[in-house]
Amino acid sequence: MSADSASSRPRIAIGGILHETHTFMERATGLANFAGQSLHVGADLITAMRASRSGIGGMIDRAADAGWQLLPTLYAAAMPGGTVTAAAYQELLSELQGRLEASMPVDGLLLALHGAMVAEGELDAEADIVARARALVGEATPIVVLLDMHGNISPRLVELADVLLAYDTNPHIDAYARGLEAADIMARLLRQTVKPTPAYARPALLLPAQSTGTAVAPLAQVHARAAEIEALDEVICIAVMAGFAYADTPFTGPSIIVTSNDNPKLAAACADELSALLYQQRSAAAPRYLSPAEAVRLARSRERGPVILVDSADNIGGGTTGDGAEALAAMLAQNVSEGAIVLADAEAVDICWRAGEAALVTLAVGGKVDQWHGQPVTVTGTVRALSDGEFECEVPDNHFASFYGGTVHMGRCAWLRVDGVNILLTERKTPPLDLAQLRHIGIIPESQRMIVVKSAVAYRAAYMPIAAEAIEMDTAGLCSANLSRFPYRHLQRPIFPLD
Repeated sequence: MSADSASSRPRIAIGGILHETHTFMERATGLANFAGQSLHVGADLITAMRASRSGIGGMIDRAADAGWQLLPTLYAAAMPGGTVTAAAYQELLSELQGRLEASMPVDGLLLALHGAMVAEGELDAEADIVARARALVGEATPIVVLLDMHGNISPRLVELADVLLAYDTNPHIDAYARGLEAADIMARLLRQTVKPTPAYARPALLLPAQSTGTAVAPLAQVHARAAEIEALDEVICIAVMAGFAYADTPFTGPSIIVTSNDNPKLAAACADELSALLYQQRSAAAPRYLSPAEAVRLARSRERGPVILVDSADNIGGGTTGDGAEALAAMLAQNVSEGAIVLADAEAVDICWRAGEAALVTLAVGGKVDQWHGQPVTVTGTVRALSDGEFECEVPDNHFASFYGGTVHMGRCAWLRVDGVNILLTERKTPPLDLAQLRHIGIIPESQRMIVVKSAVAYRAAYMPIAAEAIEMDTAGLCSANLSRFPYRHLQRPIFPLD
């Protein structure tokens, strides 16, 4: 390719910082949490994420198809957790800013962000990131942002970006497709064939994580209507945001962003319609649950398994510790044969590794990080296997792939067999988004009578195809569906269901 043809190719900067922040969690999220999960700088961003089924992977692939000069900045994603430290946030932001500034001039900027990130001293991190980027690229340069549909979106972010779009599914199985769409929209902006005019609406509503599945009420009807509206020629895209109730900000909760092509009245009318429709469905956001003992008893009565015991209050994908052991205690108390549970407990893993495979050990598991997730359970069992905790996802388009790529790193792991219960102990908390999590160490999911999943919705893509049924449990945890348990300080009131 000649120098002239290379210089005529659009110069598109790309990057992202993703974190779903649980502000009520005591343990902060530091730079090590990003480095341990997904942190790629410069050209390494393209190398690491090109082959992934993530949102930014879709952007990269479509940019290659279009022949753009892709200018990588920084991509960082950490497992959901507590508030991001000021030091970590500033270091990541400075790296992204510095590399974007060094790439100038650019013709466009593609960003993969979450939407519910909170840092120390910054309640609206995504708006802050885009504001700093806007200051560098200027008002005339298009910025397209792909969000997780659990984002808490402020009007300021809508004003700063040219186009905001979000995943349409929960479980998130369309991140790659939405990344392709983000790049396609950028192509239209570069050709100046559309003039984005966004509108924003926000119902006075909070949805617990358990009520944010897109295939059921209250979101299913909203997405169905949004798809009809999005089919209109004058509509560029619609982002139906479910919000993340465990981030205490002024804009926590669902929102609707409709981006039209130079038709602000249409965008506003559609956003208001979808917001009202979501509020009308609010009664569906009050799920009912069984105690762990009742849930285990019901699962034991079923003729076949596996029965999925949903520990949604300890929803790792929502930032919890992943070490709640109430369900384990219930299974052991009822002498369950072939039950499985995953617990994040680095201390217990270390004990098992020092004892070695086939060793009989007595130790306390779970309930060690905070006071939100119950007490440890003392068990005696056999170390059946040890592993490095690395596995490849069986399901390509899942939550893992959405942010981190297809390879998962749980840290060292141990399979501890206690009576009839299989406990997978991990150094790092890891949500139950792929059956390979159990299978990689020798636990066969299909052979279990019951399996505890620490998730609200995201487990469904992997586990429901093999499940006899799913039973929701009422356990202790930072992602409880009872939102009145949380001491909000910044949330705009009144809001349903708190008021």
